[in-house]
Amino acid sequence: MTRFALFLAVLALCPAGAAAQGRPPAPAASLGTSISYASPDGLITRRAGVNGEAALGRAAGLALRLSASAEHLRGLGGTPFPEELYKTGLRLTAESKRDRLLLGVESNSDRPYHSPAETDLGLTYSRTFSEKGPHAWLWGFTYSTRRSFLRGMPFPFIGYRYVTEKVTIIAPFMARWQAAKKLSFSASLQPPKYFRLAAAWRPLPFASAELEGGTALEQYLLSGRPDKGEAFYYEISYLTLKPSVYLSRRLQVTPSLGWQFKSSHYTGTRYDDRNARTRLPGGPLLSFAAKYDF
Repeated sequence: MTRFALFLAVLALCPAGAAAQGRPPAPAASLGTSISYASPDGLITRRAGVNGEAALGRAAGLALRLSASAEHLRGLGGTPFPEELYKTGLRLTAESKRDRLLLGVESNSDRPYHSPAETDLGLTYSRTFSEKGPHAWLWGFTYSTRRSFLRGMPFPFIGYRYVTEKVTIIAPFMARWQAAKKLSFSASLQPPKYFRLAAAWRPLPFASAELEGGTALEQYLLSGRPDKGEAFYYEISYLTLKPSVYLSRRLQVTPSLGWQFKSSHYTGTRYDDRNARTRLPGGPLLSFAAKYDF
């Protein structure tokens, strides 16, 4: 399953209103940028990207929102893979009180959108069919042209959502606990074994810090590969400290420092094929991000 398909599935299970999770509502529009550096012994030594999102208003009783992202990766020299890779995506969300539809297109490749073989088209739909107090049950399906299992077929799911001021549970992918007014913990799962754990502390209205760790998997579709069903996979384990400061009511900056414990890359038609797997040493991670809300 690609990270893009997982993103769609998790987002489809989220409450329609962000305020229901004890968070401020999303801004009308935002624009962000980031750059990061990793150990020169690793596979990817630099990432630079931009992202943005905007509310598009309402149509046919649905609230529409568009988001886009693009990232450039360098540092693959010395391997049989390109020295440059790109991660790009465009997503449209349409939601009402009970229904949520997500459409998206993504191309993680050395030649984005070069052909359908380098492009992932995704669709996820969910509908809340039972809601009582903090409890809600949903059904839906997710579809991805580049999923590593049941490729090109809709994948149905049943979801459960529990939301209070202190606890949010989205089974089986995500949980969040507001342990104190200024401290929260969260966890999420990318099946079957990849995960994210985080602790967030906000001592002041304009300053916060987050300690995040876990394991992650990235999938890239390289152009010119003989087997179009094959992908390039990059697997990492990491721990990062990310302090954030609001320089104004709209501008947020986030420098971060972390460590990549280990990583590996391999090719295969599934995430667990691990053909020609190469393991790489760990090293430091340094990044800077900025976001402006309109």
